[in-house]
Amino acid sequence: MTRARLGLGVVLLLAACRPTNPTLTLPPAATPENRTLGPGDIIEIRVREHDDISGPYEVSDDGKIRFPWIGDVEVRGKTGAAIAEKIELELQSGWLKQPQVTVRVTERQNREVSVLGQVKEAGSLPYKPGMTVMQAISQAGGMNPLAMPRRVKLIRQTDKGRQTFEIDVTAILESRGQDFALEPGDIVFVPESPV
Repeated sequence: MTRARLGLGVVLLLAACRPTNPTLTLPPAATPENRTLGPGDIIEIRVREHDDISGPYEVSDDGKIRFPWIGDVEVRGKTGAAIAEKIELELQSGWLKQPQVTVRVTERQNREVSVLGQVKEAGSLPYKPGMTVMQAISQAGGMNPLAMPRRVKLIRQTDKGRQTFEIDVTAILESRGQDFALEPGDIVFVPESPV
């Protein structure tokens, strides 16, 4: 065997052994102020110098809160800053001259992780601190024979919006790649193999 062929063989062997997820760094989930709201979430609304209408409000199943003086306010899918701006505009329409409103999320209902696609028991799992992609797949009964483990998707709501990351689960199983910690609201999607 020539040195060139031997060298090429070593390069190919090393390429096959290198980790596939070595540089993937997942951003954190969106901070509470930048995450959108959904049913069951509780927000603290403060109107400066008006303690009578300030306090906690729970998002209803239809995505609204009932706020004194102005009635129903659509909050589903909105951030705290957008809700504060909407309430300020409504209060300026005949109630207060220059209202100053702050909105802070105090409690989140979505403390789950979803595992979907080619797993034995797709659905939502209760989130536990430190839960990883592999643990979530395992709790969903593992992947079924139609799964494509090299192209698993992790979908996360971040401060930059909804982002999708591709993870090679085979590399994790073979100790060539790192497992990833999940955050509440994450979605793990195991796609179907095209073959």
